[in-house]
Amino acid sequence: MRLQSIQTKIALIGGIGLAVTATVLAGYSITSANSTKDIVLAETTSLITERTHKELSITTEKYAQVIENRIEQGINSARTIAETISSKNNGQQTLFNRNTFNLTLQSVLKSNSDLNGVYSAWEADKFDHQDDQFIGADNGSEANTGRFVPYWTRSVSGQISVAPLVDFDSLEKHPNGIGRGAWYQIPKQQGIETVTAPLPYQVQGQSVWLATLSVPIKLNGQFAGVIGADYNLQFVQSLSQQISQQLYKGQSQVTILTDQGLVLADSRDASTIGKKEQNLFGQAQAQIKDLALSHKLGSFESTNAKGEKAFFALAPIQLGRGNSFWIVVVQVPKATVLADAYNLEQRISDNNDSNIHIQLLLSLVVALIAIAVLAMFAKKIAAPILRAVDMAKSIAGGEFGKRLDYHSHDEVGELAEALDNMTASLEKHVAVAEQISQGNLNVTVTKASDHDQLGNALAQMLDDLNKVIFEIGRNSDHIASSAEGVSDLSHNLAAGAAQSASAVTEISASIAEIATQIQQSSVNAHQVNELSQKTLTAAHEGNKMMDDLSSAMHDINQSGQDIHNIISSIEEIAEQTNLLALNAAIEAARAGEYGRGFAVVADEVRQLAVRSAAAVQQTAKLIENSASNTQKGIQLTESTSKSLNAILGHIDHVAGLVTEISSASSEQSSAAEQVNIGIQQIDEVVHQNGQISEECATSSKEMEQQSRTLLSLVARFQLRK
Repeated sequence: MRLQSIQTKIALIGGIGLAVTATVLAGYSITSANSTKDIVLAETTSLITERTHKELSITTEKYAQVIENRIEQGINSARTIAETISSKNNGQQTLFNRNTFNLTLQSVLKSNSDLNGVYSAWEADKFDHQDDQFIGADNGSEANTGRFVPYWTRSVSGQISVAPLVDFDSLEKHPNGIGRGAWYQIPKQQGIETVTAPLPYQVQGQSVWLATLSVPIKLNGQFAGVIGADYNLQFVQSLSQQISQQLYKGQSQVTILTDQGLVLADSRDASTIGKKEQNLFGQAQAQIKDLALSHKLGSFESTNAKGEKAFFALAPIQLGRGNSFWIVVVQVPKATVLADAYNLEQRISDNNDSNIHIQLLLSLVVALIAIAVLAMFAKKIAAPILRAVDMAKSIAGGEFGKRLDYHSHDEVGELAEALDNMTASLEKHVAVAEQISQGNLNVTVTKASDHDQLGNALAQMLDDLNKVIFEIGRNSDHIASSAEGVSDLSHNLAAGAAQSASAVTEISASIAEIATQIQQSSVNAHQVNELSQKTLTAAHEGNKMMDDLSSAMHDINQSGQDIHNIISSIEEIAEQTNLLALNAAIEAARAGEYGRGFAVVADEVRQLAVRSAAAVQQTAKLIENSASNTQKGIQLTESTSKSLNAILGHIDHVAGLVTEISSASSEQSSAAEQVNIGIQQIDEVVHQNGQISEECATSSKEMEQQSRTLLSLVARFQLRK
C-alpha cells in the first residue's frame, strides 16, 4: 500500500481524525483537570496569602509594641527623674547632693535588667554650683573641671560601676553618620527627647553598640543637662532572634532599623549592626523605605536579597516624645508560607500525569483500528479516481484526444463526465488559437457556456487584437509624418540656440566689462572717502586751534585791562608824589638856609614824578592802541571760527555723501558680479538646449524609420471588415 495513494490517505486522514478527536477529548479532560488544579491552587494560594499578610502585619505590630514597651521602660525612668528635678525647682538656686543622685541612677539601673547603663550630663556648674570642689573626684565628675557627668554601666558579668561621660560636647560623627555627642547636643539645641542609635561606645573597656535615650532637664525654663538610659543592641538583637524563632520556626528574618536606615538588629546576621541597610531586602528596598517614611503599618510581596519571592511586613516603633522612631521589618520566603499548597499541587499533578498516559494510550488504539477499517473502503473508491488522474496528466501534457467513458451516478461518475466535456471544449479552443497564430484574426470563438473563461478570454483577445492592430496601422503614418516635422523643428531650434549662445556670450563680456568699471569706481570712491575723512579730521583740528586762539586773545585783552589799571595806579602815585614834592619845596623855602638841601631833593623828586606821569600817559596810549587791536583780533577770530564751523559742516556732509557713494558702488559691483554669474548660467543652459535639440532631431529620424518598419509588420495581419 503506497502512501501516495488516495485510499491510504483517506484511511490515514480518517484515522488521524479519530485520533485527533480522541486526543482533543483527552486534552480537554487534561486541561479541565489542570484548570481545576490551577483554580484550587490559586484559591488556596490567595487565601494563604491573604491570611499571611494579616498574620504578619498583626504579629509585626505586636512585636513592635513589645519592643517599644521594653525600650520605653528605660526612657520612662529617665523622664520621671528629669520631671521630678524640674518640678522641685521653684525658681531659686537649688542644690542637689551628688551622692544621692548617683544612688538614684544606680537604683534605676539595678531595677531594669534590660538596661546597659543610665547617665546624666549637666551643663558646667549647673548641678550644684560646686564643680570646682569636685575636681579629681571619682563620683562621675570630670577630673579636670568637676563637671557632673556620671555614667552608671553594667558589665557582662553584672558588675555595676560609674565613670564620667565623654564626647557629649563633640560635634564629630562616627563613620556610620551618627554624631558622637548627638545624645546630648540634640536635647540641648531642640529641647526634645531623642534616641541615638546605633552608637559605638566604650563601656568598662569593651566596645559595644548602644541605643541611647536622652531626656532634657530644664531649670527655670533653661536647659541644664540631660538624663538618659541606654541599651546594648545585643539586647535588641536577642529580641529579633526570639521573634524569628516564633515565626515559621526560624525561617523568617527580623530586621530592626533606625529612621536613618541604620541596622539595629538582624536575626540572620549580627555583623550588620551599625551599618547602612544595603542589599538586605533585594527589590523590596525602595518600597520598605517609602513605608518607613510614612510611619504606617504595611505588608506586601516582593523579591528578597536571595532572589526569592517573599512576604514583607513593617511596623514603626515610636520612641519617647521626640521625632525618633525605629522600624521592624519581617520577611518570610513565599515558598515557606505556601509549602502545603505546593505539596497539594504536586499530588494533583502526579494524579493528572497518570490519567494523561491512560487517555493517550486509548486514543492511539482507537486511531489504529479506524485506519484499518477506512483502508478497506478507500480501496474501492480509488480505482476510477486513478483513471481520472491519468487523464488529467494527459491534459496537463497538452493531449486532448483521450476520454474516460466512465458512467456512474456518484461523484466519481460526475467527475469523469466533466473531464470528458472539458477535453472537448479545450480541443475547440486550441483550433481557434492555431488560426490566430497564423495571423487570421477574422475567426469565431465557440464558448462552452457563459462562464467559459478560456473562451471568453480568446474572444476578448481577438477583439483586442483587431482593435490594436487597426490602431497601430492607422497611427503609424501619423507617427512617421510627426517625427519628420519634429526633426525639422529640432534642427531649427538647434540653430536658434547657437545664435542665442553667441548673443549671451557677447552680453556676458559686456557685463564683465561693466562690473570691472563699477569695481574701479568703488575703489576710487573708497579713496575719496578716506581723503574726505582726513580733510574732516584736519578741519576739526583747525577749528579747535581757532577756539584756542580766541581764548588767548581774550586772555590778552584781559591782561591789557589789568595793565591799564596798574598804570592808572602809577599815574595817581606820580601825581601824589608831585604834590608831596611841591609841599616839600614850600616847607624847605620856609626853613631858609636849613632847608635848601631838602628843597633840591624835593625838586628832583617833583621832576621825577613829572617824567613818570608823562611815561605813564604814553604807556596808557600804547595800551589803548593794543586793546583796540586786540578787540579787532577777537572779532576776526570769532568770524574765522564761524567760517570754519560752516566749512566743517559742509565737509561732514560731503564725507557722508562720499561714504554713501562708496557703499553704493560696492553694492553695484556685487550686483554686477551676480548678473555676470546669471548670464554665464544662461549661456550654459543655451548650450545645453542646443545639444538637446540635436539629440531630438536624431531621435526623430530614428522614430520615423521605426514607424515605417511597424507599418510593414501590421500589414501581415488579416483584420475583420
